[in-house]
Amino acid sequence: MIERLTAEEASPRPTFRNEGKSARSWLGPLRTGWRQAANDLWRSWAELRRQKSWLADVLAGLTVAAVALPLNVALARASGLPASAGLIAGAIGGMVAAALGSASLQVTGPAAALSTLVMVIAKDFGPAGVAAATIGVGLFQLVLAALLAGRAARLVPESVLAGFTTGVGLKILDQQIPELLGFEMLGKDYKFMDLARMMHAPKWLHHVSWQSVVCGLFVAFLVTTTKQYKRFPAAILGVAVVTFVSTYLGWSVERIGELPAALPSPSLPLLADERWLDLVIATLPLALLGSVESLLSARAVDRMSGATRPHNPNLELFGQGMANLVVGTMSGMPVTGVIVRSGVNVQAGGKTRLAAFIHGAMLLVAVLFLSRTIALVPEAALAGLLLVIGVRLIELGTFVELVQKEKLLALAFAAAAVGTVSGHLLTGLVVGIALAAVHTRLYHRRDHEHRTRAAHRERGVRAVVAHAAARRPHSDAEGPHAHRWLPNVEGRAHIPKSAFIHPKSSVIGRVVLGENVHIAAGSSVRADEGTPFFIGADSNIQDGVVIHALQNQKVLVAGEEWAVYVGRNVSMAHDALVHGPCYIGDDTFLGFKSVVHDAVVGARCYIGIGAVVVGVEVPDGKFVPHGAVIDSADAVDRLVDVTDAQSEFNEDVVDVNRGLAAAYHLAGDRTAPAPATPEPPAPSAWDESWPHSTDRNRF
Repeated sequence: MIERLTAEEASPRPTFRNEGKSARSWLGPLRTGWRQAANDLWRSWAELRRQKSWLADVLAGLTVAAVALPLNVALARASGLPASAGLIAGAIGGMVAAALGSASLQVTGPAAALSTLVMVIAKDFGPAGVAAATIGVGLFQLVLAALLAGRAARLVPESVLAGFTTGVGLKILDQQIPELLGFEMLGKDYKFMDLARMMHAPKWLHHVSWQSVVCGLFVAFLVTTTKQYKRFPAAILGVAVVTFVSTYLGWSVERIGELPAALPSPSLPLLADERWLDLVIATLPLALLGSVESLLSARAVDRMSGATRPHNPNLELFGQGMANLVVGTMSGMPVTGVIVRSGVNVQAGGKTRLAAFIHGAMLLVAVLFLSRTIALVPEAALAGLLLVIGVRLIELGTFVELVQKEKLLALAFAAAAVGTVSGHLLTGLVVGIALAAVHTRLYHRRDHEHRTRAAHRERGVRAVVAHAAARRPHSDAEGPHAHRWLPNVEGRAHIPKSAFIHPKSSVIGRVVLGENVHIAAGSSVRADEGTPFFIGADSNIQDGVVIHALQNQKVLVAGEEWAVYVGRNVSMAHDALVHGPCYIGDDTFLGFKSVVHDAVVGARCYIGIGAVVVGVEVPDGKFVPHGAVIDSADAVDRLVDVTDAQSEFNEDVVDVNRGLAAAYHLAGDRTAPAPATPEPPAPSAWDESWPHSTDRNRF
């Protein structure tokens, strides 16, 4: 599409508020943001009462709980904490965040990305220090929510977000493939990269637990093959079947194992006074990382679920902050919105925040009443489910597309993915965002035009053309200089005195003619469906020409919408057809029986006899051969430039028709132009009454 944008249109001028307002004015946006968050939370719970997806949410909550329980235990152990810290974090934190957060399908719990920082705090300050840090994380997030800082997460580019989710998917594969193969049961601490390096001498195959492989592959196969059945609880059914079969047959596979069956009493953690400052310093990066991961995960969940209403990031921070605050008083560990469990929630068919709340409630019930039963679940079965989720999180197609089209954004994608996989999430995100910022700086104008073009397509705008003459009809003769023509042409043509319309031609609807326009006998200019039309000064519409347009399809010229826009000094030879939406640039010639439809034809072009131009953008100064069909970008690229002779030919035709228009005016009443038939007051575009109230002889 050809777009001619002025500098002002490409870079909209910012609007500055009055800097002399009182000091209280800065509270206004905060209050508005707080009210918006409260309204979003109330509306979300109100909509929940009208939902009929409770069964789907219950099944999804059970499925997520089955996946989250062993993950919570494993992350607690990996962080140097007792298993109860992970269980409490997943159960209590999951329910509080589900009740008070904004991303309804997001599941909250301990996160792998935080485990390294949590382990450092646990080593230096013990479990009490981790609980105190969890409270600190909650307070930090509440402050961010109060300051409406959640909006900053929207600045994270899509390429960085896609890299983050891809990194999470790769990390899952690295962790869960060895789990699927049953190495832990045999005391082998292989990782996926270790297996890749040993492929030339695969002695590790002797250490594979094939019973574990069967457990994991069965769950993965069931989930994958029943993907099209959204209501079928494949994940929880697969885990249940594998648990029953492996227990009944006495398979030797690694299972979740013994779980605690009680909750600790709420209390505030106690530390030596001299250690609080060191703990605060250690908590700040943990709080920042947890906040960023929660908001990134929430955005990713919106993308995965196709949410029609995006989450409120400030409300989500509030929910996460309250969750950490409560979890800290229960001797738990920090929680965030976790994309892995959230992905399970989406894939299992969760519809509302009830699924995430049930996940937390089921974890609590499991700790108190079902610890013996859940202890029998094979870890390989859960690994199979997580491998499916991990593969679905990897956006390889997005990366390939970025490599082909946007190299800097591809590097941003890679930086975020590598940082996530390597455990340096903050570093990866900072590098990725910096690269994306450089890309935006270098290609701001182009990206702005792409966004503008997409917005215009949604409104039915075919092209955007900046043209000074579009502001109002140009006149070299005396007349009303500041004529505001648009309000005056509703339903009737605007015809200057110097224009000539033959009595045997028809001009219908909102048509604006420039000076010295000549419309010959037998031609039809019909702005009755698509409207309005503009025909620039000194243009000529010869015998048999038809100009018409589709309803609600436009070109945008200097900020004004036209169904058909014809520039100055344009010649349309006998029997040509121009059907909008379309734009014909200045000094262009359309040959006999040529057709232009849904197209943009640049200035100084020459369209040959019988040529067809459809659905393309022809640059300035191009020659379309006689009889050619130009309907693709490749065909446009093959066009040659117009010759001087062709340009001079159009100048001669314009000069002749300008003289004919003047001659017809001087000839007197015998050939005086018929006044345009007045149109009844009509709506802005189209009404069913128009065809019935229009004189048939005018067509």
